[in-house]
Amino acid sequence: MKSFLSILLLSTAPLGATEILTLKNGEQRTGDIVSVDDRTVRLRVILTSSGAAQATATVSLNRADLANIRFAPDAALEDRLQRASPNDAPALEQDWEKARLWLEMPESPAGSIALALGNAWLRTGKKADARRALDLVSLVEKSSWRPGDRTRAREVRLRAMVASGRAADAVDEATKLAEETEDPEILIEANLIRAQASERQLRTFLQENPRWMEDEFVIDERHRLHARTLDLYLYPALFHGTDLARAARGLWGAIEVHRLAGDWPNAVETARDLAQFYPSTPEAALANDFLASLPPDMRALDAEAAARQELASSSPQPTPTPESPTEKPKKKKKP
Repeated sequence: MKSFLSILLLSTAPLGATEILTLKNGEQRTGDIVSVDDRTVRLRVILTSSGAAQATATVSLNRADLANIRFAPDAALEDRLQRASPNDAPALEQDWEKARLWLEMPESPAGSIALALGNAWLRTGKKADARRALDLVSLVEKSSWRPGDRTRAREVRLRAMVASGRAADAVDEATKLAEETEDPEILIEANLIRAQASERQLRTFLQENPRWMEDEFVIDERHRLHARTLDLYLYPALFHGTDLARAARGLWGAIEVHRLAGDWPNAVETARDLAQFYPSTPEAALANDFLASLPPDMRALDAEAAARQELASSSPQPTPTPESPTEKPKKKKKP
């Protein structure tokens, strides 16, 4: 196996963070990956070390001989993966360019980088970026070595389909996934997409039937759409409340449905819950803005107290049982 190792360059540059490459024959090579293509990996390795100076060489390895790579820790990369903000997109694009050929390689972070980049593109709100995200996460779903990356790619792909203008396709796939999957993340995302589609149907229905309350032929359909949309939006918070981002998205959707119905007490109550339980999410900021925009009397609405009062007023009151008259003690007859 020594034939595939050839020294290309000798230098005295200091070696930084290092990767550990394991070959299929069990041998290991440690060094910095300089470049990679479809056939060859160029690795900078230490030859000798004397004080601060290190003699290094660049060697070439056949990609086909690699079993896996243990990549060096990169704190800056980890920060970018956690944030995945639009501002991180340019740096993540560079990370992906370096890592993309390792997507199928065990221990590679390529899938995580691609998913972070896809999320960063989605957060720009641009259709062109959404289409790029869709292509990228579809590749991860197909080729990543890590099952968890492939699972996450499915839920990101659903959001990318909606953002790129393929909402109908996303709803069809989400409906299918909701029936088949047991994975919580995919199920939550599928339900949120179905909730958005149901909300669009509800809005269309209300535009076409502005006097639905007076029409016995459509009133049941309005109630069905309203209840179904709320159920789907509330699903993340009710059953997976620790998934902060999706629970907050669902609650904000529920607030919109309450507002659409003119149900201000429940809109206010849900906004309070969102702001209290998910304060670090963007939706919490929207909820606070919504509450601040209301007049004081509406902001003070209490849906739970109103529900308790309504329940109490509608409950049958027990009929008081008449008390038996107290018998007076009989007087003893005098002898």
